[in-house]
Amino acid sequence: MRNAAAKTTSTGRRKDAAPMRAAEVTEVASPGKALKPAAVMRSERVADQVYRHLRRAIISGEIAAGARLREVEIAQALGVSRTPVREAISRLIGDLLVREHETTGVEVVDLAGDMMDIHHIREALELCAARLAAKRISDAQLQSLEDLVKSGQKASAAERVRINHQFHLTIVQASGSPRLIEMLTSFNEYFLHPNRVTRTEKKLVDQALKDHQQIVDALRARSPDRTERILRRHLKLGLMQLTDGFG
Repeated sequence: MRNAAAKTTSTGRRKDAAPMRAAEVTEVASPGKALKPAAVMRSERVADQVYRHLRRAIISGEIAAGARLREVEIAQALGVSRTPVREAISRLIGDLLVREHETTGVEVVDLAGDMMDIHHIREALELCAARLAAKRISDAQLQSLEDLVKSGQKASAAERVRINHQFHLTIVQASGSPRLIEMLTSFNEYFLHPNRVTRTEKKLVDQALKDHQQIVDALRARSPDRTERILRRHLKLGLMQLTDGFG
């Protein structure tokens, strides 16, 4: 990947890529919060990496609602030219994560008002994916789900976020529907950050683990109706988390 931190040719094009530095990244997340450093990979497009990095930072809250995204500052902070930053911001506008103002530039939106809608959209899509998965899931995918259930039994709160995400992603992938996989991968990212885990009572944790096992059993039985019924109940726990986290 090419970036602005490198030397330039006589035509102004960038040469050898350099990793993003933590000190530089800190400048991006005004006010108060900083982006985590991320290495630039030469095998991927710069714009794609800038987009993913900014998207994760906005969704996780590392870049706060109301923060202004200035092309020059981001380009300098991440060691890239303004062109990929401009493309990344354009995609973020399409994601409804930032908005344009005639006088103040590009501003990060407040996600709190949108999270309930995002949850309901995700729920509808995931229930559809689960019904397909009940017919199409492979033995290897069923075993992966079983392993994730076992891993979740002794996991920390942060680890449970990762395990839960992988559990649901495996079901979505088992649907065999590329469109559903693409849409749900995008929506599920909103619920990945450990800060979203506000309810850690043992009773709720145990219920979530029990639900996971019952979902696996329903998938193994190739029962779309049973899988949907259990998953719908299970996703209500996520709605409780959401209500607490943004209410």
